[in-house]
Amino acid sequence: MTVATSWTSTSGVSAELWPEEQAMLAGGPGRATEVAVVSLVEAGALRISRDGLVSAVQGPPRSWTPLQSFVLGSVPRPLGELVAAGARSGQAQALRQQLISRGYVRTAGAVRAVRWLRRLFFLAWLGSIVWSIFGDLPFWAVFAGFFVWMFLAAMTYPFVRPLTRAGRRAVRRLRTVVVTSDRVPLVACYGLLGRVSGQYVWQVLGIDPVAAATLRRRRKSDGSSGSASCGSGCGSCSSSSCGSSSDSGSSDSGSSSDSGSSCGSSCGGGCGGGGGD
Repeated sequence: MTVATSWTSTSGVSAELWPEEQAMLAGGPGRATEVAVVSLVEAGALRISRDGLVSAVQGPPRSWTPLQSFVLGSVPRPLGELVAAGARSGQAQALRQQLISRGYVRTAGAVRAVRWLRRLFFLAWLGSIVWSIFGDLPFWAVFAGFFVWMFLAAMTYPFVRPLTRAGRRAVRRLRTVVVTSDRVPLVACYGLLGRVSGQYVWQVLGIDPVAAATLRRRRKSDGSSGSASCGSGCGSCSSSSCGSSSDSGSSDSGSSSDSGSSCGSSCGGGCGGGGGD
């Protein structure tokens, strides 16, 4: 499929992932939508007015990604509302499912199962304390149980994070190679509301402050399906979009009127805030 030339990065960002996919991992579905919007602007297919209205620009037929096609079919619309709508779209959720199938993101069910298992371990240890107080369980058994619980908690910790090792590695790689001259990867890493070199990303991109004001920071859990935010590194979300809650806790950008849904994942590692789940 031929996509916008603005998708081609010169910064050395991983060739195995498209910017939308990198954005989904870093900040969730809202972040991925921001990337779709910015890439279309870079390709000359969209324009953002001073008051934040995103509208299409007539041009020769092109082939777009599903999320880009959704964005094109949803304009004219205020920037914030467009990002929020894209975060809730079936195209964004399909993008997340692709990342799950490729081993970058865990399913929400798998993450929940491990979290419940950890709770059961903890409850069992609390039960041993009660047993030692009101029963005949020796104190050394409670003490030993504590270390068993700590060991099991440490062993299962990586599996309560929405991103797999490959997903976290991809986000770290994005964060280390992205540069301000690569506008689309910049948005993928930081989100429009993120900051880089003392400036908001929307300022770096030349978006009018009035247009940027239509965006809002959201919990990564806003705007996605149950676990969706794939964030674990550059957080705009944090997007839950890849796993029910990402690795850290950033926030996404979306419409000021939209309450969003879920995809929250905590984006561990500090890239910034911006569109997310």
